[in-house]
Amino acid sequence: MDISLVHWHIEVSSICTLKCPRCPRAEVPETLLNNQLTLKFFKEQIGEARIKQIKKISFCGDDGDPIYAKEFLEICEWIKKVNPTIHLVIITNGSYKKRAWWIKLSVILNGYDEIQWSIDGWDQESNEKYRVNCNWESIVQGIKTFTALNNVTYTTVATIVFAFNQDHLDDIKEFAEEHSIDCLQLTRSTKFGSVYPDAYGTDDPLEPHASWIPEGHRFDRRQYELNDRVRPDELLKAHFFTKRQQVLDQGEYPALCYVGTKGIYLKANGELYPCCWTANRYDHNKDIIEVAQSRFNLNNRTLDEILEDDWWQTDFKKFDNLECRTKCTKENFTVEFVTEW
Repeated sequence: MDISLVHWHIEVSSICTLKCPRCPRAEVPETLLNNQLTLKFFKEQIGEARIKQIKKISFCGDDGDPIYAKEFLEICEWIKKVNPTIHLVIITNGSYKKRAWWIKLSVILNGYDEIQWSIDGWDQESNEKYRVNCNWESIVQGIKTFTALNNVTYTTVATIVFAFNQDHLDDIKEFAEEHSIDCLQLTRSTKFGSVYPDAYGTDDPLEPHASWIPEGHRFDRRQYELNDRVRPDELLKAHFFTKRQQVLDQGEYPALCYVGTKGIYLKANGELYPCCWTANRYDHNKDIIEVAQSRFNLNNRTLDEILEDDWWQTDFKKFDNLECRTKCTKENFTVEFVTEW
């Protein structure tokens, strides 16, 4: 079974203004390179025909924030002109952009799209406990500006639950409601000392109560709808469920990249990966990273050439990478959040 191309996860920028302590930017800074994709890249390396076929693009980076790509507005505008019904999801911390920038974005996006603001606090002091170097004033201005001018794009406040905010989730919910946000999304992360003691210690100051940490090695999310609006990806979820069943029926490895849930991952330097987990710059990914660097860069080869490479039918199908073995398991493949990227 081929890897799904319905959903692309694109790191349009590996640039970020923040210094979040559990981000690869902070954990493995020695291999960090600040890159960004251009409109020219999208037009020439991806192309209109492919954009018309894609159903969803998630703009979010392993290292960076999409809004810091210089041509991000132009890229979004071009994509929406080529495929008006594509589902764009923009995941951003939202800091430092001026009001005029958000006005332009509000005109580009439509009812098929979603913005997720990654907010872990309820003011500057609380939010920067994890989102180090954020700018709360500009975040709020961006949210106010966008929601005032665009009432069709779905909006989400996406919060990771930490020790410092677990008792203030109502404050974050209140902030979201006050700013006309459609959904509060709470992420139960695994990047804490109880799961990875060698990395974060056994007395992790960021770790919340055990109820906010999922079993296993994959995060999960809880959605709290703040109104009666329907999230624009509901039809796509039905597609993912169908693809999941096909994978199970054919006895394939329970890989989310076969379903399209995670999305094939395009890095800001042009490298293509099965998913963002395998692209993270940690040592356990070095084999896949070496393949991507040497053979899977869209600046050097076409997408068709990359997808026809024999690696996908040989080494890839071993699924012996740590991320595959711990995150794409039978248990994770049969529960509802198989539709959550």
